Amino acid sequence: MIEVWIEPRQLVAGRDSRLAVRFTNTGPATCTDVVFKLELPGGFLLLSGRNRIQIPELRAGADHTYDLVVRPRAVGDFAVESPNFSYRDAWGTPVRVSDFRAELSVLPAASAAMAVLSIDYAGGELALDEWDVLRIRIGNSGDSALRNLTLTIDGPITVASPGPRAGIPALAAGEKAEVSFVVFPANSGRHVPVDVRATFTDGAGRRRAHDGRLLVTVARRQAQQASRTGMRNGTGPDTILYLAASPEDMPPLRSDKEMREVQEQLQLGKYRDRFRLESRLAARFKDIGQALADVKPRIVHFSGHGERDGSLYVEDELGGSSPVTAQGLARLFGLHAATVDCVIVNACHTLRLAEAMVQHIDHVVGMRCAIGDVAAITFSIGFYQGLAASAPVPEAFERGCAFVEAQPSGKPEHDTPVLLTRVSTTTTTTSGG
Repeated sequence: MIEVWIEPRQLVAGRDSRLAVRFTNTGPATCTDVVFKLELPGGFLLLSGRNRIQIPELRAGADHTYDLVVRPRAVGDFAVESPNFSYRDAWGTPVRVSDFRAELSVLPAASAAMAVLSIDYAGGELALDEWDVLRIRIGNSGDSALRNLTLTIDGPITVASPGPRAGIPALAAGEKAEVSFVVFPANSGRHVPVDVRATFTDGAGRRRAHDGRLLVTVARRQAQQASRTGMRNGTGPDTILYLAASPEDMPPLRSDKEMREVQEQLQLGKYRDRFRLESRLAARFKDIGQALADVKPRIVHFSGHGERDGSLYVEDELGGSSPVTAQGLARLFGLHAATVDCVIVNACHTLRLAEAMVQHIDHVVGMRCAIGDVAAITFSIGFYQGLAASAPVPEAFERGCAFVEAQPSGKPEHDTPVLLTRVSTTTTTTSGG
């Protein structure tokens, strides 16, 4: 499937403006013979470029951007359409898109400061009824830096904690940046509307607001055929179960940020279709047991607090801390050893818990002592980056430790993670050192 995006969506009357037409192949294979004829609205002058665009080939996941220079002469709301948009899919079948339409707003010259900010969908299909990453591209086409940008989103989606708000400290003139939200789409379609509001301080020190609407593609994700590097049973994607518990009576953790980073690394990886992320936040012990039975994950990741005796803190019915023993957790996971290949316990003092679990599970990552929030998240970034590149668990573990060691910090926390591997009746140990 080829999606087309027009940016920016706001222009200034009487001003020559660059209009970018971006083509993205969101499908699984190469498309060919792309033809796109751009029909500008009345009152627009085409100063540079052609309104008929041809692309011989566009590979899966690739982008192609074609630039035009236009001059809108009137203020108002307009629509760019295409009476001729067609291409051939991976099987050579002609595909014709007859409903392409992109909304543009033309502002008066007095409002030019409002038009320096562009808000656009960074592309990619979101999964229906699953946690996924919505990427939004922010651009500053003005002559001065914008500061203290805050973005909020609204639409038929649920946004993971900390909520539908993200910030950018500064955006230099001519600079672009991407902001990511972990979302759970509830509606499917090629043009699901997501409203975005950006507030920022312009070069004159004035606080301004900019509203935009993104049209996002949401579809139910089909199970992909297992890759040759993949799963034990060779059917369906590997499910990663992300469990998090941050009881209110204990120091707060950034489990939400860690989950967002895990999701992002999985989405960026070459083998992104091999994985599916399920989450259970504010997890109680019974939630863990229910998720193991229902989800049947290959990988289980726990973010929370641990105790020196190997106990792990989950949440009780009121959100307070409730310790569970290493032996009880290990016995529970042993009941699911037929499907669970790897467990990552990203919590302090979980070596004893890992030692108990590895009697049943092939690979278990624990922490030999306390680990800081930043180091724990950094380890996860490296680990899942390796996993999404089809690295085996030991190699992904080493990548996670390398990421921690590369960070400038006051203490060498790269030695804190430990990988235990079950081999028949013996256990091998790998540390981050």
